[in-house]
Amino acid sequence: AELATTEAAAGAAGAAVDSSTAIAAAAAAAAAPAASTAGGVILLGKTAAELADLVQHCGQPTYRSKQLVEGVLQGAHSIQDIKNIPTAFRQQLQGLGVKTGRSVIHHQVKAPDGTQKLLLQLEEGRVIETVGIPITEDSKNRLTVCVSSQVGCPMRCTFCATGKGGFARNLRPHEIIDQVLTISEVFSQRVSNIVFMGMGEPLLNLPGVVSAYNYIKNEMGLSGRAITISTVGVPNAIRKLAEYKLTATLAVSIHAPNQALREQLIPSAKVYPIEVS
Repeated sequence: AELATTEAAAGAAGAAVDSSTAIAAAAAAAAAPAASTAGGVILLGKTAAELADLVQHCGQPTYRSKQLVEGVLQGAHSIQDIKNIPTAFRQQLQGLGVKTGRSVIHHQVKAPDGTQKLLLQLEEGRVIETVGIPITEDSKNRLTVCVSSQVGCPMRCTFCATGKGGFARNLRPHEIIDQVLTISEVFSQRVSNIVFMGMGEPLLNLPGVVSAYNYIKNEMGLSGRAITISTVGVPNAIRKLAEYKLTATLAVSIHAPNQALREQLIPSAKVYPIEVS
C-alpha cells in the first residue's frame, strides 16, 4: 500500500512537472512573434489599414484594402472567391502567395438538438474543434459558437480529452476568427455569442485571443459583451487580461471546492493554485 501511494504521488508530481513544462512552452509561444504562415500574407484577421502596404505594393488604389476585408468576411475561401476586386488584382495576390486564411471542414457531426461539432483542418494538417449551438429564446433564434484557442492544451485536466492529447501550438488570430465564420456559414445565420471554451487555455494565448476579440468586435460588429473568455485559472494571466480592459465576460472554471481535490483533477493546479481567503 505504501509503495502504491508512493507511486501515485510520483505520478502526480510527474504530471505536474509535465504540465508545468507544457504551460511554459505555451506561454513562450504566446510571447514570441507570430510565425509567418507559409506562402505569404493572410487576409483574415487584418484590418484595411494593415493591408494598405500590400495594396500599395500591388499598385492598387487605397480602397482595395477595404474590399479585401469585405470579400473575406463575406465568405471568400480562396483569393479567386473575392469577386469585388478585379481579376488582374486577384492574379497578383495569388502570385504573391496571399491567402484568405480559411480552414477546411474535415469532419462534421450533428446532435438531435441541432448542435453541430466541426473538425477544422488547418494549413499544416492539424485539426481543431469548434461547436455551433443554436438556441431559440423568447422567439429569437440565437447562435453561440464555442471556439478553440490552441491546438491541444497544456493544462492536462484529467477529465478532458483535449488535455490528454498534448499541446502543439497556439492558434493565430485568423484561425480563431475562421471558426466564427465557418459556424455562421454552416448554420446560414449570424453568430450572436462566442465562448472561448473549446480546445486550449485561452489565457495562455492572450495575444491571439485579444487580437481575435478586437477584430470580431470592430470588423464583424459583435458586441464585446457577447463574448465570454473562459479559463481553468491562471492568476497572473487573469491580471494581464484585465490590463486590456475588454468588455468580454470572464468565466473561471474552479472544478472543485478545495485545492486538494482541484490538484487531483487539474495537474496544473499545483503550478497555479487558487487560494480562497
